[in-house]
Amino acid sequence: MAEQLTLFKDELPKRPPVRKPSGGSANPIVFRDYDSYVAKFINKEKTTDDTYTPRDVFDAVVKYVGTVVDMKDKLILRPFYPGGDYENADYPENGVVIDNPPFSMFTKICAFYSAYGIPFFLFGPGLTIASCCKYCTAVIISEQITFDNGAKIKCNFASNLYGDTLITTAPLLDQLLKACPSQDTKVNLPKYEYPENILSVSDMQTKCRGGIPFAVSRHDAAVVRDLDLHPKGGGLFGDHFLLSAAKAAAKASAINIIPINLSPRERRIVERLGEKQSEA
Repeated sequence: MAEQLTLFKDELPKRPPVRKPSGGSANPIVFRDYDSYVAKFINKEKTTDDTYTPRDVFDAVVKYVGTVVDMKDKLILRPFYPGGDYENADYPENGVVIDNPPFSMFTKICAFYSAYGIPFFLFGPGLTIASCCKYCTAVIISEQITFDNGAKIKCNFASNLYGDTLITTAPLLDQLLKACPSQDTKVNLPKYEYPENILSVSDMQTKCRGGIPFAVSRHDAAVVRDLDLHPKGGGLFGDHFLLSAAKAAAKASAINIIPINLSPRERRIVERLGEKQSEA
């Protein structure tokens, strides 16, 4: 552990957490049941970081963590409650932190647990989750989570339970979360993929937002409202345009994509990646 502490010494509190051999009946961070945990929030001053994780969502996350690490005889730890002090809490040796911490100090929290070797699996921000990769693994899901306070937040997760994995998708966790009754907030409508010969007003708006000039003459298009093979018996909402083959090809190519190439320095890095594994 000494090497890790040296790596992160500028980001850590001055004194390390006390490691206890067991959870202890009075240890406030040990999660025993959902109701007693939620009771810690009653009559507490709320901050912008406070979020209520639905019971079924938390249970789904715990179930998933059990597929990553053997949770038998393990204690679930939840240090992030109003008035809690995660840096100076008593962390049992057989504990795993599974919690929803403040996103405003998320990277600092990941550094703390990784440096002190405290196992954790944390809810994290959606688009900025990669900030944790310096210290642990970013675990990616596809859907936003609806919390008990009504907030719909794009989340991912961070954990030090995956060894040297930098970033990974978690399809099973995705499925478990989608199956939660609390997350059934919208109708799962089918998505249709239309051929390039079909042009909508929405397509034109997208091109306009991208600054792409694109015009269609009358002899290259016919107005259509229905499609013979659409599963909803026509299916189009409002007038669309059926394009000639030449104009459909032009539509497909009229995309504002700017290629970004790797520099020679970055290519050298790519060439070195994986060398240690191949040597082993």
